[in-house]
Amino acid sequence: MAKKISFFLTAYFPIIFSLSVCSGFGTIAGLVLSCLSIILMPEIHPKKLMPIIVSFLIIGLPGNSLLTTLTFGILLILYSVFFNKIRKYIPDTLNSGIMLAGALTATVHFTTYYFGIGATGENVSEMIKSYVSLGFHPNWRGVLYGTIVLVLMITFPRKFKGISKYLSAPFIALFFTLILNLFLNPSDMTTTITEIPPLSTEHFFDFISSGFHFEFNILSVINGIALFLLCAGSFSDYNESEKKDFIIYSGANLLSVGIFSLTLPCGLSKNKSTLAPRIISIIILCVSFLIFRDYAERIPLHSCAVVIIVSAWENVKWAEIKNSFLKIPTTLSFMISFIISMITDISTGIIIAFIFAALFNKISNKRRPAD
Repeated sequence: MAKKISFFLTAYFPIIFSLSVCSGFGTIAGLVLSCLSIILMPEIHPKKLMPIIVSFLIIGLPGNSLLTTLTFGILLILYSVFFNKIRKYIPDTLNSGIMLAGALTATVHFTTYYFGIGATGENVSEMIKSYVSLGFHPNWRGVLYGTIVLVLMITFPRKFKGISKYLSAPFIALFFTLILNLFLNPSDMTTTITEIPPLSTEHFFDFISSGFHFEFNILSVINGIALFLLCAGSFSDYNESEKKDFIIYSGANLLSVGIFSLTLPCGLSKNKSTLAPRIISIIILCVSFLIFRDYAERIPLHSCAVVIIVSAWENVKWAEIKNSFLKIPTTLSFMISFIISMITDISTGIIIAFIFAALFNKISNKRRPAD
């Protein structure tokens, strides 16, 4: 029981929380989304889910809307009705170019918090222009915190393989830099370190209301399609290919995107014995933040940024990228989806990657000789 509680408490929280505060959704939203992930996410180590998580949250950066939810829901219904016919056109994994683009996008977006530069922008090109115009003027103490996180996340799982199964490296890294920040920056001193937002409902209600905003625009439709493809892709990778499981799994995602204006790769665990540890983990997490609120709010934003960046790069599937260059169709699929993702956005890249992968699967099936 203790090991399960430790796993659920430390596995998903650091990643989801860091993505939330760095994306501007706020601290309370990070806590709520962390609790939701503890309840709904499959009992799989976050390292395997990280590429999907990063892509989901990057899609959420511009802010989704009710139209995104409707598009997402309609596609899930159609997919559920024609499950067996459509499933063969869904690639087992989304194109590897998307994951590489996701890692690069996360790096470009969140390096501003790592170095304390103050750059802004909604996509990669805008962020790069902002970096160039502002120049390189890092906050060296923040860089120190981020670099410590970088080292811990790389070395901890390798040096302490047994412990890392129950205490994740991102959690250890955030906790260690929090303690370090409390010593180096006492609360009665003026600090130049950027810390996470305070526990306030201001950003949280704005975050909730954004999901119910209806305004017809092509970006919302694209986001809805991309979220659906991510659900289908993550379901293919980490769940049994049964229709009833997919409907339950997709329903959890639809509920998530409808309430919180973005979605997480959710799936209800069949192992009922994990329910109690999940609930206890949520209680411990919420109570800890309430009791130690003044200390928790001192978590450096620099550390959260590096948690995202390192997690994204650790899960780039280099073997799949290498295999993408073995045949001309997969090479084209990889290059086109990657370039489009970097030029426009991840949502568009995901759709293009899926189209190419589906066409390639169809061509391959036609050329395959009958048994």
